Amino acid sequence: SKPPYSFTSLIFMAIEESPSRCLPVKDIYRWIVQTFPYYQEAGAGWKNSVRHNLSLSKCFRKVEKDEKKMEGKGSLWYVEPEHRPALQKALRKTC
Repeated sequence: SKPPYSFTSLIFMAIEESPSRCLPVKDIYRWIVQTFPYYQEAGAGWKNSVRHNLSLSKCFRKVEKDEKKMEGKGSLWYVEPEHRPALQKALRKTC
């Protein structure tokens, strides 16, 4: 069944569980699919929702990768520190 979490919460959990606390969007997708198998069969539309949330939410910030340290193109996403408490609170309410 579908997980009870918003896409904002899913993104937050993925980023928070990463060692560097920042992830490229493809790794956010990977974490969601591995953690919640529902999304393996849910079609590709949910990925648009993830990108939409990353782009429009003030909770997340995009930074360019340091190409010397990391492979691949694209950006990394992290949680804005001032929004972390509110995201944690929202997550606790869902659990």
